[in-house]
Amino acid sequence: MLPKKGRKLPVWKGVLGGRDMLAQTIADLLRKEHGDTHRAIKQLMRQTNASERTVKHWLSAQHAPDTLFFLRLMVSSPVIRAFVLGLIEGPASNPLSSASDRPVRAAAREAYAAGEAAFSALTKDVRENDPENGPDRDPKHDPEPVELNERQHWFLERIVDGDRYGAKEIMAIWQVSLKTARRDIHGLQLAGLLVYFGSRRKGRYRPVR
Repeated sequence: MLPKKGRKLPVWKGVLGGRDMLAQTIADLLRKEHGDTHRAIKQLMRQTNASERTVKHWLSAQHAPDTLFFLRLMVSSPVIRAFVLGLIEGPASNPLSSASDRPVRAAAREAYAAGEAAFSALTKDVRENDPENGPDRDPKHDPEPVELNERQHWFLERIVDGDRYGAKEIMAIWQVSLKTARRDIHGLQLAGLLVYFGSRRKGRYRPVR
């Protein structure tokens, strides 16, 4: 056991007092910035690249964003950024003197630049030296990877969840033409992510397992 020295650990209060309190605070801030509609969900999906289910969990305060998504929100959301700055400048934070503030910020900028450079070098080295990426290992008829748009991600999630959706649902929810909606579904079929079972009138789309 550690010897008692009369010191107590600091007790966190307010929004940092627990995970539930933080989740509720983030939910209130996101709803204040974006509202509580499906358009708000789409906007947050676009900002963070999170799934629809994950964004709904944030807005309902089921849990707060994890580290990666929280950092993305700090970059893309003025409200979340102001919230974090308020925490940094609040009474619970350790203040920096003006003399030490400048070198700390300079070190932070250098660390960020070094991190970006290390990441770029690492990904380049993996691409160039991985034998799986060599031209001799490239299958002749391997299709190019397909980049799905936001509507296609949304539609595929609905199908995986078991919903009986089609082009009309894409058209109604995303406010696009029926031709565009059908093109989205056709793209998912070409990518091998979606198949159609049954008759033309009573069939349904299913995900490829």
